[in-house]
Amino acid sequence: MTPQSLKERGLWLYSNLRGWRTRRKLVVFESDDWGAIRMPSRSAYNALLTAGIRVDRSPYDRLDCLENRSDFDALMNVIDAHRDANGRPAVFTFNTILGNPDFDAIERDDFQRFHHQHLWDSYQHYHGESMADSWRQAMEQGLIRPQFHGREHLNVPRWMSDLRHERLETRIAFQYRFYGLTTSTSSPRQRDYLAAFWAENPDEVEDARSRLKAGLDLFGQTFGFGSKTFIPCNYTFPDQLRMTLADSGVRLIQAQRGQYVPAGDRPEGRVRRYYTGMKSPEGLLYSVRNVSFEPFESQNVDWLASTLRGVQEAFAVGKPAIVSTHRVNYVSGMDRVHAARSVRLLDELLENIRRLWPSVEFLSSDDLLTQMESS
Repeated sequence: MTPQSLKERGLWLYSNLRGWRTRRKLVVFESDDWGAIRMPSRSAYNALLTAGIRVDRSPYDRLDCLENRSDFDALMNVIDAHRDANGRPAVFTFNTILGNPDFDAIERDDFQRFHHQHLWDSYQHYHGESMADSWRQAMEQGLIRPQFHGREHLNVPRWMSDLRHERLETRIAFQYRFYGLTTSTSSPRQRDYLAAFWAENPDEVEDARSRLKAGLDLFGQTFGFGSKTFIPCNYTFPDQLRMTLADSGVRLIQAQRGQYVPAGDRPEGRVRRYYTGMKSPEGLLYSVRNVSFEPFESQNVDWLASTLRGVQEAFAVGKPAIVSTHRVNYVSGMDRVHAARSVRLLDELLENIRRLWPSVEFLSSDDLLTQMESS
């Protein structure tokens, strides 16, 4: 084994040999970023490249975009086709962004004030139809379970400040209605604007707290129930905001093995390691993703084999298989072939999971929370 692979194995063991266990074969699909616009169009992508912004270096910039009805329906058809031992579909936890910048309104205000565009309005603006009916139908059928990811997938104060100060690349990207550039910002520590809750001083902590509260309230207004779980944008979240989550009804933080914790009162932060069943001082539980199904990352990986191996390893140590599978895998606005491949691979993955583990149970993240709290 190489030193890097030994380190990876050690981190996997740390997060999977401790904490909550079960003898049941539980599979949880966690899918981030639904509702965020990312790259608005292929023409915007090409224009940004022509302007010298290297969006071709990031697979998210090359492939990720706001889902359309066709994307949504294709994924729902696959989820609905595969049922677990209890007859339940392979439910996806949709970690949802509640909206996007209203670029036109911000420009009219000469970049002096941020304007939010609600999720349903973003669909209307970019695709000519609100998809609220599709979401509600999928929720009623048990195909998706929305949970909170952020009000925007955007560090609003950092972005707005750089726009006001006419930071060149940020202004150019804004012209093409793009905020996701991964080059640099005015902060020496943040190379993009995507970590919505990255706070570098006490004032930024309070601003992040305000946006967190507003986002959780908006989630409840949008879906008719509160989010019991949460995953921070870019896996970055200050400790000072955990009580705000608890006070708002969140009881579990979805995590990867390590998440970045900004200090909030000094420049440097730290990476903290978690395991499923770990508790914060505020009483918040953590669940940790231990399986990856991310075909967008590489076409040279056998994603079917590697994901099934991850599920097997999770079950072998008595852990639920918590599968990371981002929205970018399933959207076709930038690359139809890529999206079709991911949907086909998902179909094969679910078929094999059902074949290999007939007693499998598909749960959403808040269902997993219920199981963890009751045992």
